[in-house]
Amino acid sequence: MLHGPDARLRLITVLLIAALLPILGQLVRLQVLEHSQYQSEAEALVSRQYSLPEAPWGVIMDRNGDLLVGNVPVYNVGAEINLITDTVMAASVLAPLLNRSEEELLATITLTESTQTIEWRPLTNRVPAETAQKLLDLKWTWITLSPTWERYYAEGAMACHTLGFVNARGMGYGVQAFQLRFLRGDSMQRVGPVSGDTSPLPDELMGGSLTPYPGTDLRLTIDRTIQAFVEGVLDQAMVDYKAAGGTILVMNPRTGEILAVASRPNYEPHRYPEYMENGQEAIFRDPAVSVPYEPGSVFKVITVAAAYDSGRVDANWTYNDLGKLEYGGASIRNSDGAAYGQQRLQGILDYSLNVGAATLSTQVLGADLFYKYVRAFGFGQTTGIELTGEASGIVHLPTDWDWTDSHLATNSFGQGIAVTPLQMAMAISAVANDGVMMQPRIVMERQYSDGRIVPIPAHELGRPISAEAARVVAEMMARSVDKVAKAAQVPGYRVAGKSGTAQIPTTGGYDPQQVIVSYAGFGPVPNPQVIVLVNLERPDVPANMRWGMHIAAPVFQKVMSRVLILMGVPPSDLRAGQ
Repeated sequence: MLHGPDARLRLITVLLIAALLPILGQLVRLQVLEHSQYQSEAEALVSRQYSLPEAPWGVIMDRNGDLLVGNVPVYNVGAEINLITDTVMAASVLAPLLNRSEEELLATITLTESTQTIEWRPLTNRVPAETAQKLLDLKWTWITLSPTWERYYAEGAMACHTLGFVNARGMGYGVQAFQLRFLRGDSMQRVGPVSGDTSPLPDELMGGSLTPYPGTDLRLTIDRTIQAFVEGVLDQAMVDYKAAGGTILVMNPRTGEILAVASRPNYEPHRYPEYMENGQEAIFRDPAVSVPYEPGSVFKVITVAAAYDSGRVDANWTYNDLGKLEYGGASIRNSDGAAYGQQRLQGILDYSLNVGAATLSTQVLGADLFYKYVRAFGFGQTTGIELTGEASGIVHLPTDWDWTDSHLATNSFGQGIAVTPLQMAMAISAVANDGVMMQPRIVMERQYSDGRIVPIPAHELGRPISAEAARVVAEMMARSVDKVAKAAQVPGYRVAGKSGTAQIPTTGGYDPQQVIVSYAGFGPVPNPQVIVLVNLERPDVPANMRWGMHIAAPVFQKVMSRVLILMGVPPSDLRAGQ
């Protein structure tokens, strides 16, 4: 029998060892024998696939570096709902902040079954920074805020069709949708430790960097000042002439650069979900590139240019205008029904003679040659501009099943053929640019985050007519403005232009009342620096005023007068002196 302090100490030691042996055995089993199994389970609890924090998209600037589209921070809101102690109170507080009903929110944050792990649920997306701060002020640790970005349109609805938007699925309109692969930053997925809302843990906890690669900035050819002025002129024209729609396009014929393009009706890009909810998706289509129309008499410039370039007529060629021409079952008459007697090419443009244009297409050129020029000027095909949804227009060719002889007559003065405003401007640009048609450009350069700047070079789209033919026709157009189109004359500058008035096709014919009026021209002459095209749809004015010369020409004059000054182009008399 053991007695004394030593014996009792030995007994206690033995008992402690006996008690610790099972614990030591468990530690050996966990740390050594089954370590890999439990490590995998632990990693599975905290490691998930996640996306890097969304990188800021590239900004969009005008040609002078002024911001058009940027980014503002917004936050996606979630909740670790099993940590909420009073769901009813939480729903009542959060409902007005998150713009959700209390009943809906309460259902979201209420647990349906008990759980031992964190259960996270999304509450809403893309709340502004002010709302996020209010949520932080609540000091509710179960609320999660994940930062992301939202597009910011510095000028509201200005240039909306050109800038466009992209939705969450990567679908959209305008230059943003077309250039999405450049604008959008790195969105690659990773696997690693995540928090309750499956967002990656901070860099310092992971020993690595989560800095995403930002998007590429774009500098456009658009001039913000010219764009703003053009939008104001278009808005005023819509009011003055009670028009249902309209487009004004301004471009440089030497480079193909679009300096401004505005269309009505317009929209606010940042509110695109509202338009979609209201079934107004049609408003997103850009009339300048996506909505073909019959151009009317502006197309006579193409017919005259083709006839002269073919060598089959010259400036002294004449025909006897009887006021009527029968061809292919169609009866062609001048717009005023009058006969004009002996006329040259100049007279066809001065008095906008349908009979003269049809005479050129049917008796001088013929179908094969006429449509060869129509295609060479780019009609019936896209231009390749960096915008989504570009339409090719409608051109009926002799090889098509639905083509008739009458098309050859009516197409010559812009009836029975459909073009976009951009296509019409491009064709006129060939006349302004010595026969060379440049590809239209909306993006001037891309600026990468590493400092690289990649300019987008100008490209030639084609040479539909010779330089000589272009100069002769340009002079004819200028003389027509000097002599007839007083409303299009620009003080201090000599300009060239042509008006158009087109009926609107309907089932079985044309609307007897509604028209699209237009004017297309360039200046100064010689050496044009800018093209302006104006379209106004369905103006509600007296019938005797419903003509391109009365409505579109004054709008052209207003735009051209200001743009030449903004571009720093010296007046024609000063240029002649120099």
